[in-house]
Amino acid sequence: INVILAVSLNIVNGFTGQFSIGHAGFMAVGGYTAATITYYTSFRLWGDALVHGGALSGLPANGWFTAGDALFVGACLAGGLVAAVAGYLVGLPSLRLRGDYLAIVTLGFGEIVRVLLQQSESNIPYLVEDVQRLSVLDMATHLGGALGFSGVLFVAATLLVAFRLKRSSFGRAFLSIREDEIAAEAMGIPLTRFKVRAFVLAAFFAGIAGGLFAHEIGTSLNPRELGFLKSFDIIIMVVLGGMGSISGAALAAVILTILPEVLRNPPHGWPLGLAAIA
Repeated sequence: INVILAVSLNIVNGFTGQFSIGHAGFMAVGGYTAATITYYTSFRLWGDALVHGGALSGLPANGWFTAGDALFVGACLAGGLVAAVAGYLVGLPSLRLRGDYLAIVTLGFGEIVRVLLQQSESNIPYLVEDVQRLSVLDMATHLGGALGFSGVLFVAATLLVAFRLKRSSFGRAFLSIREDEIAAEAMGIPLTRFKVRAFVLAAFFAGIAGGLFAHEIGTSLNPRELGFLKSFDIIIMVVLGGMGSISGAALAAVILTILPEVLRNPPHGWPLGLAAIA
């Protein structure tokens, strides 16, 4: 999930040289969209919210590709599409701005999404387990599910798209905007149009990452975890990996995901070793 987030944000911050700090907002939009689709559709089809997938959900004994898998993948893609629409609506007016002004706008978007989701959660603070009540509610605040092998497929797709994009004419246009906007515009590159395209593509993959996150967290899905601190975590991964470097962003995401878990219960003697190094 963090690899997808870091590589997708790298398309905006690394390729085009913009400064977006509201990436977690698109993740939240995609996550809650996927949660809504999966949770309510599961009730409609099977009468419960249990895992009905196959290999993609980590349950190969149930089949290699089942209706549950199709629902899971479709929900994640739908979350990406809704996040992409949100990226277009936010990016079209705001990407005419630069630097700190753009950062403030994207940060505001992320916080608006978080606050709206928290308000919705306070109004619907329970799981909907009665099929008859599903027609009354239109927003899922929780989700039960599994991640499985599909996360690897989404990561591979994200990396493939990013690598192919960087070497395409669109990618070269993005890089030219990063290096010199005036020169790029003089060569006939419409700045706002290409910035919006990069923003929409990054939002799409952030929405897919949000869908994966929602299915991994399950009933503990909480909008407070998708605030500006999460956006800053993603920015750190991009910066640490090197602005514009796809492999660097992916590697930094892996390191910054594993390292806190390793340091959570450090082996005996680490404090002494760190003291000696200091």
